[in-house]
Amino acid sequence: MLVSRMHKIDGNLFRNVNKTVTKYFVILLIFTFECQVLLAQNINATSQLNNDTIAHPIETKPRYLQPGTLVIPGTFLIYAGLKPFIKGIEKLDDTIYTNIKTNHAGFHTNAEDYLMWAPSASLYFLDACKVKTKHNFKEHLVLDAGSIIIAGGVGYAMRLISRNINVYKTYGTKFPSGHTANAFRSAELFHQELKDNNKLISYSGYVVATAVGVLRIYNKDHLLTEVLAGAGLGILSTKLTYWIFDKVKDKKKQID
Repeated sequence: MLVSRMHKIDGNLFRNVNKTVTKYFVILLIFTFECQVLLAQNINATSQLNNDTIAHPIETKPRYLQPGTLVIPGTFLIYAGLKPFIKGIEKLDDTIYTNIKTNHAGFHTNAEDYLMWAPSASLYFLDACKVKTKHNFKEHLVLDAGSIIIAGGVGYAMRLISRNINVYKTYGTKFPSGHTANAFRSAELFHQELKDNNKLISYSGYVVATAVGVLRIYNKDHLLTEVLAGAGLGILSTKLTYWIFDKVKDKKKQID
């Protein structure tokens, strides 16, 4: 009787902890939004002042698909893709999953369902506050939607292929992680829009995206390789979207 009651207390305590964790994530998200707006407004004012003092600013065309920018997302995807051929990668997945399932069996939160949208949502928040970014609100909608379509399409194809490979279906999880792909897609969008004004703030979206990946692992919904593949897919999807967007825009200018 006493043991049963103790289990009940432990269960209630753990549920309360999970609710508290979710609340803190939401508070952190709101705080991040506010900081980004205040800092971005300050940066925008400073940037405008600097621009006024320069008679002929030099414009450089961004290269979204240059080799240097593809190293990190490419490495994530290659690592995950080598799982059927390298036993060590599969073993690391198994070890992490087993340890988390043993030591954090009751852990569960749905915070990542909301956090994965945070970077792109904060971008629209900046638009509402009339903070200058690389593109305007309408262009943000196009870039956001385009990256969602590419990430979703490629991710679906990856799942169709991986479901026929044994090492990718050991625990019934799916390859790659859709939540992580969306989070890093969103983070890359935020980074591209703010990196010219302030790189430090532009990287903050990756912190949120990383938290999403970690939570997917701790929720036992995904393995490490699935999360890394999702991160690589998300970043590349946004970079490809920007590249296509610029190509279409340039062609349109030539026609006009």
